Amino acid sequence: MNCPNCESPQNKLQDIAVSTTSVQREKLCLQCGLEFITIEEFISDTFLVRKKDGRKERFNKEKLFNSLAHAAHKKHAVPDALTKLATEVEEQVVTQGNEIESRLLAEVVMNRLKRVDMVTYIRYAASYRAFVSADELLDDIRTTLDNFTYIPPEQPLLFDVDVVPNTESNNSETVIRLQSS
Repeated sequence: MNCPNCESPQNKLQDIAVSTTSVQREKLCLQCGLEFITIEEFISDTFLVRKKDGRKERFNKEKLFNSLAHAAHKKHAVPDALTKLATEVEEQVVTQGNEIESRLLAEVVMNRLKRVDMVTYIRYAASYRAFVSADELLDDIRTTLDNFTYIPPEQPLLFDVDVVPNTESNNSETVIRLQSS
């Protein structure tokens, strides 16, 4: 690959990182000294997603990214974080075989979203699960919130809170208490 700055074909490989889905090469242009990265993604025609109606289509990471971006709309999600999440999901499901049902793929995504951002999880679940009623959606939200204990440090909080160990129970749960003003 030519240097993106000066178009020189003379470059030196500095580092290489290989994952199950891509090869990332860090290069140095010998002409102008620019360091740049190239990414090669493996494309496998053998990994398929089986839709509800029985159709099969090739797994598409960009489509997964777009659905995550749609669920994270107005959450000021960093595209790199969504790309990372899509890549993690891809790596997890691709290693499981050559085909996955769309509902199982959605479950993998939702399980990861639960740990990252609850609002994005709820938006994603609302569009990918077949809720019969609003009460069913609310029950799912309540169950998820009851089991949710991790708050990422970068997650903005609506209220000042104290996170303390739960001393009223024998388990290792934490309790989130609103700080009094």
